[in-house]
Amino acid sequence: MRPNYRYLAALLLAIAGILPGHAADGLYLGAGIGVATVRDDVDPETLDSDDTAVRVFAGWRFNQIPVIDLAVEGAYTDFGRPSQTLEGREVRYELSGASLAGLLILPVGPLDFYGKVGALSWRSDLSDGGSTTERSGFDPFYGVGFGFYLWKIGVRVEYERFDIKDVDRVEMVSLQALFQF
Repeated sequence: MRPNYRYLAALLLAIAGILPGHAADGLYLGAGIGVATVRDDVDPETLDSDDTAVRVFAGWRFNQIPVIDLAVEGAYTDFGRPSQTLEGREVRYELSGASLAGLLILPVGPLDFYGKVGALSWRSDLSDGGSTTERSGFDPFYGVGFGFYLWKIGVRVEYERFDIKDVDRVEMVSLQALFQF
């Protein structure tokens, strides 16, 4: 039996008419939870630990350009307190900061695929066996993700890499929910 492509095309068009095209432009607010990984050389060992991270964010999405959307997003992230015992002493990082990023979004029906780049104003405390070292700075980060929208509610999954000076690696994988106004 030969498939009838007209019926298949009509079904796909009907489904596309039911699903929203993509998120509208305007303000959105959201929050997320994930896992942050910190890797750093703590003389003479290497701390490589992860902890639960949380984020709140607000952004503005622009869909004025055909095919792609742009967004500007501000966030506050608490990377948790990754810790590890190295040579009998407790080593713990406390890292948090505010960020500003630009997003390049490819909407495909109710799905979004995006990349982001930005800068993080961070503050950290490294506790190493009783002594604490405080540091702060302003460094770049980048990430990729994808999201799903239904009406004005979105869910997205994101990977980010933070290029924080004096720290070998800071990464975060998160699940986020947002509401588009």
